[in-house]
Amino acid sequence: MSSDKQLIRAIKGGDTKSFEKLFERYYDRYFSFACALLHDADAAEDVLQNVFLKLWIGRDRLDENRSIENYLLVSVRNEIFDYLRLKYNQTVVRGETPEKVDTSADIEEEMFWSETSDRMDKIIKNMPPQRQRIFMMSRYENMASKDIADALGLSVRTVERHIYLALQDLKQIIS
Repeated sequence: MSSDKQLIRAIKGGDTKSFEKLFERYYDRYFSFACALLHDADAAEDVLQNVFLKLWIGRDRLDENRSIENYLLVSVRNEIFDYLRLKYNQTVVRGETPEKVDTSADIEEEMFWSETSDRMDKIIKNMPPQRQRIFMMSRYENMASKDIADALGLSVRTVERHIYLALQDLKQIIS
């Protein structure tokens, strides 16, 4: 069985078979995660398709020395945010809500998402200040590790280690 590093190296070279192996290795796990948050298997499938499509399109930017599991977790989470934002805009902002809507599922989904978001915020707030700052710069300000390292006067390796540890903390939500 190929390691993630080997698969990423091959994917960067355009190897579709390696991409299929990576897809098969991680699809079920992140599909379950997306289903748990969205309560909609079709939407979860769309989210995963977008994530893996973006991974393939941006394959030349993949780093085999970074965790693909963490990359996929953050990508799925971001794609879910985008999906929910789009859904909100379609239903609330544009007023496209059908006449009769079963809002019980929406209320449950909103409560679940709110709880998950609260758990994520709590985990982030409980991180050591340096890790929290680095994570926020990386994920919310979309800064590269090198830029963060330069801004904070740290080594790139230290920044990457803090990001890795932050993502490990956030994995508690999946478990």
